[in-house]
Amino acid sequence: MNHREIQTAHEESVLDSFASFLESQGQHLQVLKRPDPPDAIIELDGIQSWVEITDAFQSSDWARSITSYAADDSKHQPYQSRLICEPDQEACEIVRQVILKKYDKSTMNECLRSYGQGILLVGVYTPLTSPEEIVEQAGNSIKGEIERLNPIFRSIFLYRNTESGHSFTELL
Repeated sequence: MNHREIQTAHEESVLDSFASFLESQGQHLQVLKRPDPPDAIIELDGIQSWVEITDAFQSSDWARSITSYAADDSKHQPYQSRLICEPDQEACEIVRQVILKKYDKSTMNECLRSYGQGILLVGVYTPLTSPEEIVEQAGNSIKGEIERLNPIFRSIFLYRNTESGHSFTELL
């Protein structure tokens, strides 16, 4: 699979897991379209909305290593290990930056104008810190920063990979 095909399969997997998660909460999600952007136009309990999926990696080196290893259209770029002194603090900051970057994107503001508020799903690829720990340690400060911005997302969930798909933790 090439990089684009892997990204599409990843997004579909996250959407399937998110639909299962919401089903366990008594909600029903149906994917209507995949326009990119956003990653999906959905119907959630009869109300149309949209979903954007992004990932927060421990470092850009690690992201390149993982994605280049899996894709057959690029040469693998091995991860250059480094010392991580404050893994929880660093993971919280990475997630914060990834979320705020989405608020700065003009395409997200266009999605807000076209479809109303959306849902942001953030994959947490930080090996030493879980989404639950990030919400516990930095959730309130991230929410405080977001409250001052244009309300693009009505919900933000952090997720991590599990043996059976993905596990979701609500941030907003």
